[in-house]
Amino acid sequence: MQERTWLYRWLGVALVVLLVVGCQSTPTQTPAMTLPAPTLAADQMSSPEPTPTDRPLPTETRIPPPTETITPLPTETPTPIQPTLTPVPTQTPSPPPPTLTATPTPVPPTQTARPAAIVRPPTPTPTSAYRFLPVLPAWPDPSHPCPSCPKAPAYIVGNVTDAGGNPLPGVRLVCYNDWHRYDVVATKGGGEYDFLIIQADTTWNVVVVDANDQPISQEAPVTVSLVESCRYILNWQRVD
Repeated sequence: MQERTWLYRWLGVALVVLLVVGCQSTPTQTPAMTLPAPTLAADQMSSPEPTPTDRPLPTETRIPPPTETITPLPTETPTPIQPTLTPVPTQTPSPPPPTLTATPTPVPPTQTARPAAIVRPPTPTPTSAYRFLPVLPAWPDPSHPCPSCPKAPAYIVGNVTDAGGNPLPGVRLVCYNDWHRYDVVATKGGGEYDFLIIQADTTWNVVVVDANDQPISQEAPVTVSLVESCRYILNWQRVD
């Protein structure tokens, strides 16, 4: 840039010098031509024609050096780069480690000296501990159908004998179910007994008991069905 400026300045100076030299050089004399003398007016005759030497010298004209126009380069507007968002993986919380509970070491029990066991004679079994078993499951007596009257009584009857088939009087029995319990009855002289029960399709339980009303037999169920009979038979036999 600076070299061009100096070059333009030198060219301008050289041009001015050439102009000045050209203006000061002697003009070439051409042969005069005979022309009729012009009639000059009075005002023209009074003012002589200026000679070339009387002409003013041209003023040096400085040519300004050409100004270099600098065209600014277009400014590139930076395009904003959208940041790429990388999803951060969600960390799954790890379950806490199990708490280790110290297992206590079992301490062996201290063995205490025990006295020798005392041998005692067996207790004799009382006579009331005899067990009774039903001879057969209870069955309906077809000779006693239920009457049409719903208030008519129904019965559970039977005989109690020993192992030899001999009747046992005075044997106590009880009859009950989940919602009612009848009084204890005892067998008569011939070993027979009976329970007066209400008419109902239900199941009763008959048990032989001792003098303290404790059972000395298994529980025998009697399922009553009024369509079959109003009298059910259940016999017992003692086990010697």
